[in-house]
Amino acid sequence: MSASAAGPEFGLLEANPGGSPAGHLRFEDEAGETYLEPFDLVDTLASVLAEHGQRAHAYDNGWIEIGDDGLFAFPQLVDFTELDGGTIRTASTIQCNHPRLFPQGLFEYQHATGETFDDSVKRGFDQWARTDLLALLDATRAEPETCMTMRMEFGGEDGAPRRERRIVFGPVASFGRAQQAEADAARAAACAADGEPADACEAGDDGDAHGFCPCCLFTNSLEAFRPLLEQPGLFALRLFASRDHQDGECQADCRVNGEDWPQGLDGLRDYAANWPSAPGQTIEFRKQYVIVQDAPE
Repeated sequence: MSASAAGPEFGLLEANPGGSPAGHLRFEDEAGETYLEPFDLVDTLASVLAEHGQRAHAYDNGWIEIGDDGLFAFPQLVDFTELDGGTIRTASTIQCNHPRLFPQGLFEYQHATGETFDDSVKRGFDQWARTDLLALLDATRAEPETCMTMRMEFGGEDGAPRRERRIVFGPVASFGRAQQAEADAARAAACAADGEPADACEAGDDGDAHGFCPCCLFTNSLEAFRPLLEQPGLFALRLFASRDHQDGECQADCRVNGEDWPQGLDGLRDYAANWPSAPGQTIEFRKQYVIVQDAPE
């Protein structure tokens, strides 16, 4: 990677379905006439980052440098859909690169809905800035500033080299959790079974009570990610699990560096199947971004 006033020269990932970060959108009015509206995702992402107090510098080629630890981001539009009622649903991606930790790059999706295209994209970027970005930033630091971390050691037997890995747990986004004593008791029991202290499960690092500790999504699917733990390099995990408490159906989504990782689906679904229910409870989901990397010395 080299950088100039024009911007860093990172290659864009072929697996990333995103297109241009800027251009024009074609809409149709009530009379059937088409018209074009410009969009610029780089400007939108830079403004969202500024609202979150992040230092962001946008280069001429669209890359945005975030903070002072070498993290770069590049937003791209995947698609947008006009829904009934006039709202807009958007899908975008943000590719991130770091010249030392992950020069090859990784990406993740943002899905959102808003009254306008700009509002929808901004909602998706805002969620990314409050969750995924915090994990990425702490992954670039020797000492995390926001996220909970865990260290694990591998190797050291029969002459094998010893490897120490660090896991960075981003904030958990959750919806529909039952707020009752039974759920809290089940959570504490699960943490104890995992060897975690009960007080570690009281809240996420953003101060909101999630009813489980920030490591629960990962540790309950640990075996699926063991290959990533036992090899060098940085891997960014998207973990998502949901449960319909009405019919018991559990769903999951799992990606590594932006690409599907089906090995993690069964563990996430099994974990969701054990979430305690409360009367009248419907859909519940939990989503998190987790970074696995070599532990800083």
